[in-house]
Amino acid sequence: MNRINWKALMPHALAVVIFLLVALIYCKPALEGKVLQQHDVTQWKGMAQNSFQAKERTGHFPLWTNGMFGGMPAYQITGISENPVSVGYLGDIILLGFPKPVGVFFLACLCFYFLTQVLSINAYIGIFSALAYTYATYNPIILAAGHDTKMNAIAYLPAVIGALILIYNKKYIAGTALTALFTALLLGANHLQITYYGFLIILFMSVAFAITCIKAKDWKHLGKSAGLAIMAALLGILVNAVTLFTTYEYAKKTIRGGSVLADSTTNVTKTGLSKDYALSYSVYKTEPLVMMFPRFYGGSSGQLEVAQEKSQAIAALQQMPQELAQQVQRYMQFYWGGIDGVGTSGPPYAGAIVCFLALIGMVIVDKKYTYWMGAAIVFTLMLSWGKYLEGFNVAMLKYLPVYDKFRAPSMILVVPTFLLCMLAALSLNTIINTENKTLLWEKYKKGLIVVAAVFGIAVLVYLTADFSNSSDKTLLGLISNISDATQRAQIEAPVKSFVDGLREDRKSLVLGDLLRTLLFCAVAGVAVFAAIKQKINSLIIIAVIGLFAMIDVFGINAKYLNADNYQDATEYANNFAPSAADQEILKDTGYYRVLNLTQGISDAFNGGALTAYFHKSVGGYHPAKLSIYQDLIENQLYKFPNCMPSLNMLNTKYLIMPDPQTGQATVQQNPNALGAAWLVKSVEFKDGPAAIMQSLSSFNPAETALLDQKDKTRIGPIQFDSTASIQLLNNENDAARYQYKSSSNQFAVFSEVFYDAGWKAYIDGKESAILQTNYVLRGMEIPAGNHTIEFKFEPASYAIGSKAAVGSSIIIWLLLLGAIINGFKKTKTV
Repeated sequence: MNRINWKALMPHALAVVIFLLVALIYCKPALEGKVLQQHDVTQWKGMAQNSFQAKERTGHFPLWTNGMFGGMPAYQITGISENPVSVGYLGDIILLGFPKPVGVFFLACLCFYFLTQVLSINAYIGIFSALAYTYATYNPIILAAGHDTKMNAIAYLPAVIGALILIYNKKYIAGTALTALFTALLLGANHLQITYYGFLIILFMSVAFAITCIKAKDWKHLGKSAGLAIMAALLGILVNAVTLFTTYEYAKKTIRGGSVLADSTTNVTKTGLSKDYALSYSVYKTEPLVMMFPRFYGGSSGQLEVAQEKSQAIAALQQMPQELAQQVQRYMQFYWGGIDGVGTSGPPYAGAIVCFLALIGMVIVDKKYTYWMGAAIVFTLMLSWGKYLEGFNVAMLKYLPVYDKFRAPSMILVVPTFLLCMLAALSLNTIINTENKTLLWEKYKKGLIVVAAVFGIAVLVYLTADFSNSSDKTLLGLISNISDATQRAQIEAPVKSFVDGLREDRKSLVLGDLLRTLLFCAVAGVAVFAAIKQKINSLIIIAVIGLFAMIDVFGINAKYLNADNYQDATEYANNFAPSAADQEILKDTGYYRVLNLTQGISDAFNGGALTAYFHKSVGGYHPAKLSIYQDLIENQLYKFPNCMPSLNMLNTKYLIMPDPQTGQATVQQNPNALGAAWLVKSVEFKDGPAAIMQSLSSFNPAETALLDQKDKTRIGPIQFDSTASIQLLNNENDAARYQYKSSSNQFAVFSEVFYDAGWKAYIDGKESAILQTNYVLRGMEIPAGNHTIEFKFEPASYAIGSKAAVGSSIIIWLLLLGAIINGFKKTKTV
């Protein structure tokens, strides 16, 4: 057996130490017991609390939650796979138990570093490029917002690419095992949009690989690689079969799968998201320049990007009357890019030096990389333009498989960010290792022309832009619409001065970043020149470029993720402390639902997930609601208070309302809430879903049930029995039991959301049909007599997925073991 080459291992050990130190230093507050304040995570805890409480009672996570929207599948909120042999445990080991966000930064560094070593890149260049990828500004921004699953997926992405390259480089055993492992971990991060983008990268890379094999007529390698890559990908997919199968099943029932009530005014079509909704969050065609010039389009929508003492907009505000300034201040937004209306939390900045090296790399790096990477960058940039390149992107929504299930085209900029970092590493590695420096110098000069062209585009934008956004135009429009000429004249000038000041502030940001990026590019350019002319040791060149690249990126990151984003643990816990209104409602130990209107009706159904931390909520937050419930929200519940029939049938016993005098939350009890289940006097059949929805506005749900005409043959005649009764015995999320008594056949309505992909009903143990009732609820015909009625949530997708996940996990473990054994064999001497 060969002795361990400790000298060769030293750079890798140093890499691990550096990655850990940088994460610990950047996330120092987390080590002091403070908690990263993440809005989306806080909301998630509200969403998930009902499931955690059910687990405490039953010993396992339920598949259904009663916490939000009258009920929905819990596996869209919390992990539910109980796989004792899951390879996902390896991901937990890599995170080392560090507090957020230390672990995920460390993980991302390791995964990108792995990719660089697969590409045979100098270890020290690998360290610098891994840090550049991990701390690209988009990543701290999404962590500050609480998009943990997105960041986890971004972290694993380079490892998947690296593992696949191993297969393409004829390292079949290790490549197959690691491709299966990292595919499983990427999918296990449970952010399907980033995973989808990862497969787009793989598609471009694989096509380039296939072309190379075809040109070389290496059919055996092509076939073997394709077969092993597909097998590994399938294994990784099947490890996550529970999540994927149930999500696929669920998606068809959500707004992502369309709505039967869709029309030109809705965000969905009959089969999926509408064009306008899917292409929201698009960026201007020149906006991807922010990857090289961070605040080229103003940076963040909600941050003060210009120093207060230097801001002309703030100076204009200070000169206004106080009352007017308070009204105008809400329009102070430095971002002026294409994501109008909602804005952005910050720019997806990749780094000036990274972009410089990547642009140089387009000329000097081996064409087997630059062709497919360049094509992938151009393609994803075009996708990011969304509605600003509407013809192309509407075609992509139509023809690119599954693409119409996602929204926010701007998110795809994670792809060029990743490829720019990868290309920058290849570029610097080429510069350091190329022996023919004369030829390299000629290529470098051509690369500088590419860099100059990008600067030229940026300067052209600076010289021609008006630096305004839709918010400015809205404000000026409001002023021009004031009918009182005297009043308009008094405020028109100061408001116009404010808007002009905003434009000047934005212009100053662009100019400042042009100069800033030029400075960092100059540093990198001189360092590369010194490397080509062999004036300085290559290790020093790498260190200089790496150091300035980190100074560059962290100088921007500090604006978006810093000590101010952390809270003391006790202060954070206050987010989950019940209010006086919550405490009053919790005195009622019965089964009921709550609607929280303290922040308005829209927030109740789009951001009020914390209500579910304490109560079974009618509202909440989820990006993919069941389409039938979203239909109810849009057509009935948004009309509050003119929606009481719907609230009554949803068993909404309590309303949390703001006190008109103090604004404090107060409780109002709804005496007409119908309880967990009730028996109706009659059943009315309507001609289709639209007719049912319309009837919900004026019917009495206590006496009448509304069904679709197509279900008329599924029930027989009923005869209302005034002495009949139905009572909830218990509800444990996945199972509910009711006791029923009647002298004649009855029709019962259950205040539970209809979902036919898993719910089954039994009368005394015999399965009975569940009918979609009152558009969103469950209904059943129940025969005369004394009966026990049971509902059980038993989706076949979960049962099948569980078996597939265990089997594929075992195979991956065996592949990893085989790869380890094969690696040891290779170390033996002949």
